[in-house]
Amino acid sequence: MALPLSLTQPLRKGVLLVGGGWRGFFTPYNAAYANSNGSNAGVVPLDLQVSGPFNESNPPTNFTDLGWINKFKLTPQSKIGSIRSGYRGAVRAQYRGQVGETVEFSFRESTRLAWKIATGTEIFNLMDNSGAVASTVGPLSSSGSLAVAIGTSGYVASATIPGYTSPVPALFMPSGSTSGVFAVGNYIVCDQDYTAGTYGKVGAAGIDVLSATQVTDVDFIRKTSDFIARVVGIVTGVSGQDVLVLNGPFVGGGNNAAGAGIYGPQAGSKVQKIKGFAAREGGTYLVEWSGLFCMDTMDGSQIAIYYPHLSPNQFKDIASYQIENIGTTDLTGYELDTVMEALAYDDPLDGETVVRYAAYYPSPGHPIQA
Repeated sequence: MALPLSLTQPLRKGVLLVGGGWRGFFTPYNAAYANSNGSNAGVVPLDLQVSGPFNESNPPTNFTDLGWINKFKLTPQSKIGSIRSGYRGAVRAQYRGQVGETVEFSFRESTRLAWKIATGTEIFNLMDNSGAVASTVGPLSSSGSLAVAIGTSGYVASATIPGYTSPVPALFMPSGSTSGVFAVGNYIVCDQDYTAGTYGKVGAAGIDVLSATQVTDVDFIRKTSDFIARVVGIVTGVSGQDVLVLNGPFVGGGNNAAGAGIYGPQAGSKVQKIKGFAAREGGTYLVEWSGLFCMDTMDGSQIAIYYPHLSPNQFKDIASYQIENIGTTDLTGYELDTVMEALAYDDPLDGETVVRYAAYYPSPGHPIQA
């Protein structure tokens, strides 16, 4: 007689979750719009039914692929309450009480946007101004180099440029304005001037300015702008303009008190060189996001964890990890370790308050009914 399956335990490969790790996609929460229209208004809608499954070739609209997410861990904080009655104090009913969750993860890939999400603070672009005297006022107080206004064609995320076989991200500049100012390899920022006396959430990054008299730096919005890139080519004579060809499209932004998120430089923006970026610990600003975490299995299924509204909880560390199989060389890897709080989202479908969605997209032939 054959042994029962409970003793032999054959693996049903089509339902095993065997994958290579998680990948993270993020989009800015529109805090400027939410301030006047409610927290739900700040969320960039994500349709799990129509748009999924997701990957680097099919990211959600206006979400940015932040690459490998390591040590992904959910910590549910939701609680179930009990109603007891009778002389024995037996549980007669249960109800859902507290609702909440935190999510911890590490960015293996280090980018400006990854630093901004992990630290939960505004990121300041370090302006390049060769030959300038160092400021004695503060670490971020120096002025940037010459700011050059963009051309009439502005920023185009996918432009056809002579000499390139496929469309490329491009900044159109006035003819002759790039000569001697920008060079291939420069890092640049493109955004508007700050108008003195403006306060509240300023710029597409929605940075808080608490006082109408505190900030006087005309470069303040560019210093805090998400719209940075590296120049990989310069082409002149395109529709009577110069073109800065960029290494990738601008990402981030997303804030606009009118509601429609701004995800790229607007008319009237100017370009300056930068040399890096810096995160401050402290201050009043909290950077909020919508986040999507995806894990693909070996058989082609996918788990997608969607948080409509994430807020920073703790920037834990620039954590180290051992790099294996490298001989005797003592190399150490580093990753940005952070914890985020899942904030409430009132589902428009039925008004229920939730914090997270976990979707499962089975592969073809998956025994989903079992």
